[in-house]
Amino acid sequence: MAQAGASPAERALLRMANQFRAEHGVAPLAWDSALARAARVHARRIAAAPEDLEHQYPGEADVITRASREGALFAAIAENLAGRGQNPAQLHQGWVNSPVHRTNLLNPKMNAVGIGVVERQGLLYAVEDFAQTVAAPKQAAIESQVIAALQKAGIASARMTRAARLNCDSQSDTAEGALLVVHWEGPNPGQLPEALVQQMSRAAYHSAAVGACPGSQPGQGFTTYRVAVLLY
Repeated sequence: MAQAGASPAERALLRMANQFRAEHGVAPLAWDSALARAARVHARRIAAAPEDLEHQYPGEADVITRASREGALFAAIAENLAGRGQNPAQLHQGWVNSPVHRTNLLNPKMNAVGIGVVERQGLLYAVEDFAQTVAAPKQAAIESQVIAALQKAGIASARMTRAARLNCDSQSDTAEGALLVVHWEGPNPGQLPEALVQQMSRAAYHSAAVGACPGSQPGQGFTTYRVAVLLY
């Protein structure tokens, strides 16, 4: 289990979290460096304002945005906060004794965690960011799902083209020879947007070009794709 860059306190909290999960028959959490970076950012905010532990301070992004900005890819996320601890064991025990934090620790859907610990005036402040991680979508796999959906909707000739990929990147509303250009972004490549389905029902299109590109919503937090469909 790679924990590159983790401090001794962060490693200790990970060990305790996984031991606690094992005692309750829950699979261990993998260390996620992107989540850890996000957790450390927030832990520093907590240590700077130790009177109130908040999941989001004024002017700060929420946990979804913080994690996604660091490169984490996930379908679900949860966060535990703790402060004024003398040692990691005390912080962990506080989470175990709290129903909400205990639920996060034992959530079987969560498979990864990043932990940030900051020391201030001899006391520890910690953040655990749990996530149900997902793999980054492959460009060709996304395009294949869109092509299959288009064919199911009645456009037999649908294929990936470089022109469609370039159009996806540029987000242009026009493309040479295309009668209609449609863009969308979301988590389910196999589901065509309703506006596109309605448009295809109103006009006779004989072919389609498909191109996928990275999502434009890094702050959204959940893994998304962006697609361009050129209809001819």
